[in-house]
Amino acid sequence: MSVITGTCDASMSKVNPRRRREPVCWWTAEIADLRRSCLRARRLFQRSRGRQDGETHSANYASARHLLRVAIKTSKRRCWRQLCDEVNSDVWGKPYKIAMSRLRCPQTKQPSSPLLVRSAVAALFPRVPSGPTLQLPRRAEEPIPAVTLEELKGAQSRIKERLAPGPDGIPNSALKIAIAVRPDIFLRVYTTCLETDIFPSGWKRQRLVLIPKPGKPPDEPTSYRPLCMLDTAGKILEKIICDRLEDFTERPGGLSERQYGFQKGRSTIDAIEDVISTARNAVAGRRWFRGTT
Repeated sequence: MSVITGTCDASMSKVNPRRRREPVCWWTAEIADLRRSCLRARRLFQRSRGRQDGETHSANYASARHLLRVAIKTSKRRCWRQLCDEVNSDVWGKPYKIAMSRLRCPQTKQPSSPLLVRSAVAALFPRVPSGPTLQLPRRAEEPIPAVTLEELKGAQSRIKERLAPGPDGIPNSALKIAIAVRPDIFLRVYTTCLETDIFPSGWKRQRLVLIPKPGKPPDEPTSYRPLCMLDTAGKILEKIICDRLEDFTERPGGLSERQYGFQKGRSTIDAIEDVISTARNAVAGRRWFRGTT
């Protein structure tokens, strides 16, 4: 993973936590050129004070500033008409986005006090005494099959590219490209993890972000919602293991037919319907006096 991290550092810049403001809708290339000309004329005018050509530079600056102001007013008027017309044609278009951006709540900040961070982590993640590790004997006649290319592609295809990376900082899109270019390396790594019963400790580390809850006092640990980011490489291994477990439990002879929890396409509603159906069948079978359907 260090090779991928080094490649990302060399080929792309890290994301700035402070987003760059998007240009306003009325800003055009013509206005940008007029602004540069106006700034250049202003610098020449400021440097020419007290000289013979001062009046000439003053007139040039006034003319450039007038042209810039006229262009801005014209562009603003034109964009305002376009926004008014777009409201009728596209309700969820740019006018809606502009209006909703004004209604957003102010961006909350994470706690900066180390004492508050430690107390919040201690309250949100209480330590549980570790018990003895359960060692299951492996059957020699049942070797662990190697991870296939289909399993790897199926696991990485369910990874969303725009999610925040883990402590390694590798973007999901970069990891997907690496898997597509050299899938043999990842197949060998994941197969070795399954064969040796080892989940790398580095993939268990999380990057913690504490998000303040609205309307809660900032000095209480429970006023923050924890958000933990894991390395995507470990998530792919988890998905491979989960896919194998689901394939084993869903085959004939796996889980019971009355198992409704942790089953695809089943829920507590199905369990309630099964109970009602069993009760109706029992009543219809006249197990009780005057039983009816």
